Amino acid sequence: MLHRPEDNSEALEGAVTEALDGEVLRAQDWHQLASALELRRERLSRDLQEAHEYERDTLQKQLDEIDIHIEALEEEANISHFVEDSVKFSYEVRRLSEG
Repeated sequence: MLHRPEDNSEALEGAVTEALDGEVLRAQDWHQLASALELRRERLSRDLQEAHEYERDTLQKQLDEIDIHIEALEEEANISHFVEDSVKFSYEVRRLSEG
């Protein structure tokens, strides 16, 4: 039975999704979310520099929370990237061994 490239692509995508326990977000998606938060962080950081004293504690707490979220998103991206690469490597090894 011949496999068309799109069949292989769909099978590979399904294998990645299964390995990620059904997660639809991929490493690239996690990185994009982290990048969006980094932009938000930059704006808050500028606001903090220009803020009145009474606003600074609130802004600093927001920055601290954003830092935690960015770290978590980057960790998810790294995990997803590892899983994606592992599945792709295994899939390719199997494909090559089948001829």
